[in-house]
Amino acid sequence: MNVETMIYAYLAICLAMIVFNCACIFVFRHQGKTLKRHSDRMEEEIEGQIFLIQKGDPVSEEHLTYICKKLRKIRNLMAFDETMKDLIQKEPEAAWRYIENIKPVFTWVAVDNHYKGSMQLAYFAYVIAKYRILAGKATPLIVDIMMKLLEEPSLYCRENALQAIYSTGDYKYVLSAIKCVDESGRFHHEKLLTDGLLTFTGDHQQLAKVLWEHFETFSNSMQVVIIDYIRFSGTILNDEILYLLVDGKRDDELRFACIRYFWKHTDERAYPILLAFLEHPGNQRWEYASIAATALSSYPKERTILALKRAMNNSNWYIRFNASKTLESFHLTYQELGDVMDGRDRYAREILQYQMDVQRAKEEQEVMEV
Repeated sequence: MNVETMIYAYLAICLAMIVFNCACIFVFRHQGKTLKRHSDRMEEEIEGQIFLIQKGDPVSEEHLTYICKKLRKIRNLMAFDETMKDLIQKEPEAAWRYIENIKPVFTWVAVDNHYKGSMQLAYFAYVIAKYRILAGKATPLIVDIMMKLLEEPSLYCRENALQAIYSTGDYKYVLSAIKCVDESGRFHHEKLLTDGLLTFTGDHQQLAKVLWEHFETFSNSMQVVIIDYIRFSGTILNDEILYLLVDGKRDDELRFACIRYFWKHTDERAYPILLAFLEHPGNQRWEYASIAATALSSYPKERTILALKRAMNNSNWYIRFNASKTLESFHLTYQELGDVMDGRDRYAREILQYQMDVQRAKEEQEVMEV
């Protein structure tokens, strides 16, 4: 192929890309206008029903039939979402009362199930979660549909279905959903699961205890999610978590999660174990010492300070960094840190000075903002 042919081919590709982009702009604008038109019509209809609600009357049967027919199509579901987003900003109390009145509509829509493809189903699950359709007394039929969506390959489908199930406030549904995700073997990021569990609208203490009762039935990765959820939800299970921490046969990631738990929920029984991870690493992974150096920030004792100072000479950068950060958090004087600042280890001195400079910059920024 000569140079001239290559240039013509390149120009043809560029022209095709320009045509494609222009076509996309035209299609998206047309879709946007269509959605806005549908949304405006629906908003006018819904505002009439909100007016009735404000007078103390229920939503009319005619409107329930109307909205049921409309929501069978995905574009109308999108228009409904846009409409409610605006109305909730304008009149939040009345808008939420309206949603409460039309909850049965979503059961009818779910029965008909006109949505095709995983993306449409994912959007349906998103709307169910966003407007708390399953809050209070969840409709088993819709919950079953959400459970089936957990088997979809699409991450969006699974995540939106989980969000809908969290909104039920029913720990039994959540337990079943988490088991389903775990047993499917499909990748679902641990942070998504932990953050999702924290949005649970029911009793977190009850959910945490139920998850713990079934703890051994879950995979290692899901066990880490449960420990992280327990830590962030504020549930106190010190005895149970301590048992996992001292069990050397447990998965490393699980024990890391246990160390972080005792960072937030201090327990004097865990203190010597955390110290041992930092002072006597042995053949274990360096992450034990690194995470323990951070967790010990919740145990400001003289022995802790000595152990952290020694850790400042560790060859691993992460251990030195976390140890220096914890030492700085204790707000020690220069004299108390003199053996590090005036010591022979230049790396220890520089990383501690860096942490002190960062903290000083933060304090100066806070003063300027005030």
